[in-house]
Amino acid sequence: MRPVFSLQLSVVLLLLSSAFASDVTNQKGDPNDSGYVSPYLSGLDHSKKHEADDPLARQEAMRESRGGNPSFRVHMLNEAEQERLKFGHMLPGAAHHSGVPRWVNIGPTKNDYIQNGVTLKVTDSGRMRSILPHPRDPDIVYLLTSSGGLWKTTNFTDEHPHWEPKTDSTITTSGGAAAFGRDPETIYVGLGDPFENSLSAGGFMIKTTDGGETFSAPFALPNVSNIRDVKVDTSGPQDKVFVATDFGLYTSTDGGQTYNRAPDAVFLDSTIFGLFSGTVWSIARTSAGWVASTENPFVGDPATDGVGALVISTDHGATWQPIANSGNVFTGAGRTTLGIGRPGDKTVYAFAANTGDAAQLDLFRSDDGGQDWKALNLAAKTPTNPNADQPNLDVMEGQAFYNQMVLVDPTDKMRNTVYLGGQLSSVKSTDGGSTWTVIANWLAQFGLPYVHADYHASAIFVKRHGEDEEEEDHGDNDRRQPTLFFGTDGGLFTSQDGGATWDDDHNEGIVSTLGYSINSTPERPESAIMGLQDNGTFVRKDHGKVWEQPIGGDGLGSAWSQANDDIVLGTVEFSTIFQSTADNPLLQTEFNVAVNGIDPNFATFFTALATPSAPADPSGHVFFTYTPAEIYRTTDGANNWVNIGQNGLPGAPSPGIGATRRFRDTVHGIGVSPDASGGINNVAVVCNSGWVVVTHDGGATWHQTRLIGTVPNWQGFNSNVEWAGNNTLYVASESPFPGARVAKSTDGGLTFTDASTGLPNVPINRIRVSTTDPNTLYAATYFGVYRSTNAGTTWSRFGHGLPQVEVRDIYMPPNGSFLRIATYGRGVWDLKLH
Repeated sequence: MRPVFSLQLSVVLLLLSSAFASDVTNQKGDPNDSGYVSPYLSGLDHSKKHEADDPLARQEAMRESRGGNPSFRVHMLNEAEQERLKFGHMLPGAAHHSGVPRWVNIGPTKNDYIQNGVTLKVTDSGRMRSILPHPRDPDIVYLLTSSGGLWKTTNFTDEHPHWEPKTDSTITTSGGAAAFGRDPETIYVGLGDPFENSLSAGGFMIKTTDGGETFSAPFALPNVSNIRDVKVDTSGPQDKVFVATDFGLYTSTDGGQTYNRAPDAVFLDSTIFGLFSGTVWSIARTSAGWVASTENPFVGDPATDGVGALVISTDHGATWQPIANSGNVFTGAGRTTLGIGRPGDKTVYAFAANTGDAAQLDLFRSDDGGQDWKALNLAAKTPTNPNADQPNLDVMEGQAFYNQMVLVDPTDKMRNTVYLGGQLSSVKSTDGGSTWTVIANWLAQFGLPYVHADYHASAIFVKRHGEDEEEEDHGDNDRRQPTLFFGTDGGLFTSQDGGATWDDDHNEGIVSTLGYSINSTPERPESAIMGLQDNGTFVRKDHGKVWEQPIGGDGLGSAWSQANDDIVLGTVEFSTIFQSTADNPLLQTEFNVAVNGIDPNFATFFTALATPSAPADPSGHVFFTYTPAEIYRTTDGANNWVNIGQNGLPGAPSPGIGATRRFRDTVHGIGVSPDASGGINNVAVVCNSGWVVVTHDGGATWHQTRLIGTVPNWQGFNSNVEWAGNNTLYVASESPFPGARVAKSTDGGLTFTDASTGLPNVPINRIRVSTTDPNTLYAATYFGVYRSTNAGTTWSRFGHGLPQVEVRDIYMPPNGSFLRIATYGRGVWDLKLH
């Protein structure tokens, strides 16, 4: 979506490119998570009518949050398999044993409305990666979501189809791309979302031959972190699978049993061409062969960074070479998405970003299977119905690296009907790109139907008249009306009338939202507030699975008074905080921007909040937040914020905090003691390079401790600090390098010891201390929830039925009666304790 705050794209792209080298360097010697730090942002504008996400800033923050370690995904695979061997009886599908508490999903399955400057009665789900309508049965549809795995329905044409998750018991719910094999019961699924900066447990291929009932063991693609596209060649005796990844092209010639990387270099006309040295984004079978779009990696070389190209194979993937590209028309490209009406078409479209992916380049058309191209010159055209969000045909806008979609209608014999999706809008041409019409808007404005912003996937279903339909020619006037499928950051959208109207109802039942935080109130424990990636802030109003969205953008931190229900807070990117004093707030009009006292020259993407316990804050009006440079407290329910600490903290034992120490950009990086006696004066914040800063007097003095070098095998990347009392606190690590995961201090943060035994060696997002027993701890990990009943001495997986999904946050009410968790891809889950 359109960013709320101004950000210099070129600067961020430079930081993104240089960060990769820094992250790799950090694998040697002393772990260092300060090699990549978010830029400080100035001039924050809180007067915007609509909140919008900022995927570029999110990627940057995620890179700072967890860095990058290409070899870590192999470690993650090993850890996942070990956890499955130990705790497979607790995963979905296993028989439930009496006495073991059970996780129950509470949605979100539906919205009654979302609000973002306007009120829309629509339903969103999480980000889509692939859409697979059955080629013959309109009731069977598969969806691969970015972090919620593969979903299936067998009654899609019903008003309210029933969706089932199919990969909850696999190694990860992170999705990259999927494709049918030669029969629609066979699906090849690539695991690993390309927009999580190599953080997902990805780079694997799995296969089902029974429509998702069972899957093969994961095959790890060497040096691969995520999957961008999957296509299947069915011309031979068995399936040949092509996999586009962040480390080139992989192929399987044995139906997905094994995969090998395609050769990077070819020798042609005395010139060596590097074909697959970096990313492969898109693959299509055309009349000329198999065509793939590639992009050079960002390694700090301006001459080659982000250079896109097209390559072709005329022998079913055995060898590859650059396209003919007569006249060098296809040039200056970066990431490129290919579109065809049907496999084997001579007409191909290529929707391209410019080199480096900072902006849209153009839409190109080929009528010889992808060898030679014609630029359609979108920059010189205006839609027939321009509006303030789409005044021109720059559909990608400033997010060309992220949102690209092209769909070609196969019922148009000349292949002149084509759809494009980008940031805020989608457009349609019926004359091969000569003229265009805007057909959807991200907020249903300007008389247009609603389709959520940020387009990623598309598909089309055409009812067939026979098994050999693909070979039939229906002439120029094929009157069959296809079903269009668009996949965006808000889930699935369908049209039965060529894009004139759109339906969001099929999102109902797909639980794939990407949660960052969760909170509730003991006054109404059935209620909850949750921050979500690009779906804003959701609020649950009762015991059902319906949630409402009162705040747009990237929803991040959330807080709710624990002594009462006086104050509810939600945050979006760049240290923007919204406050409500309404009972169970569900409406955007009940939230106001509450940033008075926060320096607008400094901001974090993951705007964190800390909520004191009821004993520590009987007023219910005290909260904490921080930026990279400052720590803030409010005592009046967020009406005013006061700086209680900053870089160069007052009372620090040495001046070393100064310019080099930064408070880390995480959702749960600040904690406060729950004790009734002076608890709110005990505050801690995580810093870069393994440091944590602590105050016991409300910020009058601070001390700092470095865990690297004092806690054995501590790798930095501190993610969370949690107090069990005024002297006992825990620090978690989200490091992308194997090492200690939880550290414990019993002397108020002066010294720490390792408290990781029994935890999987994967990123930990937060620790939650039981509200009724300080010796019972819960850990939100990349693979689920783990519990310790002995103050961190040992840990084990907790609860039955939770997928191996990343858990981002844990809430427990003061009476300790249940746990509520926010997952990154599988919604919200409750577990009853008593």
